[in-house]
Amino acid sequence: MQESRITTLTRRGLMLPAEVRQQIHGTGIRCRPVVEIIYQDRARQWKLRAEESGGAVMQIGHYAGFVAANGGPLPWLCRVQNLVPNGTHAVVVESDLVRVEMFRYEHTYELLITRHWLEERARRRPKLRNELLYFGWRGTLATELWGREAAFRGGAEPTFFTRSGEKSIHEGRWTDAILKVTEGVCCVGCKHCHLLEDCAGGVAAGQENQNMMGVSA
Repeated sequence: MQESRITTLTRRGLMLPAEVRQQIHGTGIRCRPVVEIIYQDRARQWKLRAEESGGAVMQIGHYAGFVAANGGPLPWLCRVQNLVPNGTHAVVVESDLVRVEMFRYEHTYELLITRHWLEERARRRPKLRNELLYFGWRGTLATELWGREAAFRGGAEPTFFTRSGEKSIHEGRWTDAILKVTEGVCCVGCKHCHLLEDCAGGVAAGQENQNMMGVSA
């Protein structure tokens, strides 16, 4: 049975046309919104693994980051520092997380917010559950955050409308994350995190738990 478009969108992330994906790839932006189920051998527990990634060039931006279910920040497991910009910035491992993904073409934006968590099953691999929290399509923001008005980054977000022409309102708990991901899709040559934060338990790049076996969800 084929899954619905909404189900696919919620599980995989923004469904951009092939032509758009090719153009993004050509700019060198590497945004990876995948959420994976992994197993920790030592702790004998299942977790979710994801990567904050992406960035921007002048015309295009694509970014995916992660926050907690209440909209607050999550700590990264390890910070990834790359010579090449607009790639993976950090790794997060949690049991429950919210993905915030945005795509920008000039002044037009798309925004997807989804929650992902594990449903435990006795003596079996847990099931990945996904929930659509917000989807904004063809939003607009006149401010040129990637250029002459970069000083406004972190304080501006796109406006989205419903098909009937009414303003689309998101829950207030997502405001901070949306401001940060908007900054991410306007951060030309991005080499840092916008949503995940440092913590005492984090490790350096290359030292990510080697006892984790990645299994794609």
